[in-house]
Amino acid sequence: MAAGSSGPWGGAVLERVRATIARGWPPGLTVLTGDDLFHLDRAQGAILEALGANPADPYSCTMFGDVPVAAGELVGAARSSGMFASRRVVLVRDVGAIQGDPEPLAAFAKAPPERGYLLVRAPKLDRKRKLGKALAESPHCLVFRAADEGNRAGLVRVIETLAREHRLDLPAASIDLLVEVCGSDLHRIEREIEKLDVAHGGDGPGRSVDVATLRSLLAGAALLSGWELSGALLARDRAAGLEAARRLVDAGEEPIRIIGGLAWRARTLLKAKAMSEAGAPAREVVASARAWSQERELTRGLSRYRLADLLAMPGRLLSADRALKSRSIDPRAVLEQLVLDLIPASHASSR
Repeated sequence: MAAGSSGPWGGAVLERVRATIARGWPPGLTVLTGDDLFHLDRAQGAILEALGANPADPYSCTMFGDVPVAAGELVGAARSSGMFASRRVVLVRDVGAIQGDPEPLAAFAKAPPERGYLLVRAPKLDRKRKLGKALAESPHCLVFRAADEGNRAGLVRVIETLAREHRLDLPAASIDLLVEVCGSDLHRIEREIEKLDVAHGGDGPGRSVDVATLRSLLAGAALLSGWELSGALLARDRAAGLEAARRLVDAGEEPIRIIGGLAWRARTLLKAKAMSEAGAPAREVVASARAWSQERELTRGLSRYRLADLLAMPGRLLSADRALKSRSIDPRAVLEQLVLDLIPASHASSR
């Protein structure tokens, strides 16, 4: 999940938007920005619905964004009186289309018409440019920040709600795995839940999806390329690692993707080991490694490796990556040698 941000996360901002809508959405300039596109999209839809504006109906909503448009032209459209609607609603769906001096936008924000509304969708604002600075400093700039560890409880509630909408019951361990794979990208989590709905079948409520089922259905993530192989690395089990590697190659999995999955696990182990030795609480270590569904395995894995073992892993992974790309060597041999290099033969506990 995102880290190092400040301010409320997107879910909390959406709740504020809904509360404002209940009182009556204010006229003027509204800027929607931030990396939590899931809640930004919902806020945009809720505002437009409250204003009776349908982007597909040019009489209720005027849209810009496909071609360049001057800031003054946008303001002129928002200030003009509508012939078929009591409100004038203008939506800019791509901030990159706005051209020219942003001063008309700043003036509109300070003194809006009584029933004129200008919404600017700007997930990314370049505050070094005059336009970005003007939009960011407007009185009604809503920042939808992606969830970090401090917002985990709220993120989980949203995922539970999405699952219920698809008549699915996701145990805590399954939700943990979704967050490990998708981070705080709720659009991606929603797509995975939709796939679960189709794949799981049935129309009855409360269809439970355990971790094993979820893991088998998740697709396209380097994290899940060779999940069993990553597990063998955590367990410091050479035999299981070799068996998993051979099975993946036989199944047609690209060796470079398998190495990518191993690299992810090696990085999380190294970071977690360093944090653990520095005295960080176990909860922080697990959160940093995004290993909520494998908390016990991670804790045990840290005890099986010395920090020196883990520090050597990036170099070995890089060597294997170069061997696959630059030499005419059997990929299976490269992968098997990498497993032997990464997993020391001794199973003695290492500190």
